[in-house]
Amino acid sequence: MELVHASSVITLPDKKRLPPWEEARLLFKMQEEARKRKLLEEDVKRHHSRAKRVGPNTLDELEQNRKRLRELQERLEDE
Repeated sequence: MELVHASSVITLPDKKRLPPWEEARLLFKMQEEARKRKLLEEDVKRHHSRAKRVGPNTLDELEQNRKRLRELQERLEDE
């Protein structure tokens, strides 16, 4: 096998060709690794976007926080 580069010809030793089932297995493995890497990157991006958002997300959480704050304030006043 020969590759033509800008100024010279590079000759590579011929490698044994993989059987089709080995080639398919290797291709599947590489695709699985790429898919897992993509999912991991998306998960990290999603986590970072969640981490940037500060404060409660829903009105229920906001109300719960207000209740807890009132309870803490009352407890502090009683002491």
